[in-house]
Amino acid sequence: MDAVPIRVAFNATPLLSPLTGIGNYIVELGRAFAQLGGVDAYSYYRYRWREGRPQPPQAADGAPSLVQRVRPWLPFRSALRRAVHGVGFAAGLPRYRIQVYHEQNYVPLSYDVPVVVTIHDLSWVRYPETQPPDRVRWLSRGVPEALERSSAILVDSDFVRSEVVATFGVAPERVTTAHLGVGAAFHPRPDAATAGTLRALGLRHGAYVLTVGTIEPRKNVAHVLEAYAMLPAALRERYPLVVAGAHGWRSPAMIGRLRELADRGQIRFLGRVAAAMLPDLYAGAALFVFPSRYEGFGLPPLEAMASGVPVVVSDRASLPEVVGDAGWTLDPDRPDATALTIAAALDDSAARTAIASRGLERAARFTWAACAATTRATYRAIL
Repeated sequence: MDAVPIRVAFNATPLLSPLTGIGNYIVELGRAFAQLGGVDAYSYYRYRWREGRPQPPQAADGAPSLVQRVRPWLPFRSALRRAVHGVGFAAGLPRYRIQVYHEQNYVPLSYDVPVVVTIHDLSWVRYPETQPPDRVRWLSRGVPEALERSSAILVDSDFVRSEVVATFGVAPERVTTAHLGVGAAFHPRPDAATAGTLRALGLRHGAYVLTVGTIEPRKNVAHVLEAYAMLPAALRERYPLVVAGAHGWRSPAMIGRLRELADRGQIRFLGRVAAAMLPDLYAGAALFVFPSRYEGFGLPPLEAMASGVPVVVSDRASLPEVVGDAGWTLDPDRPDATALTIAAALDDSAARTAIASRGLERAARFTWAACAATTRATYRAIL
C-alpha cells in the first residue's frame, strides 16, 4: 500500500513575476510531484492560498495577476508587505493541516511546521557586487537563520552543498543534493521542426552560435562578445552570434551595447524569448556558449545538451559537475582562449557531433522525476 500523501506548502509568490530560474524550479518540481504522487500540494500566492501544485496564476485559474490586483490597495513599503505576506501564509498552515513547508527561494516566511529550504547558490556571498544591494541584505539576514531553523536543506549540486557546509558550518548530513532536471520540451529537432520559429527570428538551422541567460554581470555576456569579435570574419559571417535573455540587474549598459552591435549587424540580440520558442532556438544552434562566472547548477547548458547541441561552458562553480566530459570548457577571464575554442569547434563538424552525442547521454541523467523523488524522500525523513 502506498504511503499517505504528505501535505506540503509551497510559496508560489515568485511565480507572480516573469519566470526566472527559481520560478522554473518551482513549476517543474510541482509538475514532477503531480506525476510522482505522494505529495498533496498547497500553494501560496502572496495574499492567497490555492490547493494544488504551484503554477503561474494564468495557468492556474486564468485570474488577473494578483500583484496587479492588490498593489493599488496595499501601498506599503517592502518590509511591511513582507510582514503582511508572512501573516497570511502562517494563517493558512493550520487551516490546510500542512505537515511540511518547502521554501524554494532561500528564506522562509513565518511558519510553525517542519521546514525544508532550498539554497540554489551562494552568489550573494561570492559575488555580492553582481547582485542588487537589497537582495544581498535580504539573503545575508535571512539565510543564516533559515539554515539554523530548517529541518532539512536541499541544494542543486554537490558544489553548492560543499559551499553551504564550509561557509555556514552546517553539518553535512543536514544538506542533500537534488540535482535539477531538464524539461521534456528540450530534445533534438530536425530542420523542418525548427523552421517556423527560426524563420520568424531570421535564423537558419545549424548556422548560429547561441548564448542564453539573464543579462546581468554574473552571466558574463561581455566575455562572449569579446571572444566572438576575435573570430575570423568568415566564421562570423557563417555563424552569427545570437544572444537571448531577459533584462536583469545593472543591465542597461550591456543592453545598449548589445543593441548597438545588433544594429551594426554584428550579432543578433533577441532579448527575452517566449518559452514556446526556446526549445527550437536551442535545437537549431551549431554551438552553445555559456561563460557564467558562477552558477549553483546551470540549466541553460543542460537544456542545450538535451537539445543535441554541443556546449562550451565556464570551468567554474557547478558547471563542470553538470556538464562533465560532455562539453568544452572555457576560462571566463580569457576571451582570447575562448575564441580559439569556438573557432576550432565550428571548423570541426565531427568533433561537434561527438560532443553533442555525449551531451545527450549526459543530459538524460538529469530528470525532474529524480529531483522530485529525492525531495519527497527528504520530506518523509523529517517527518
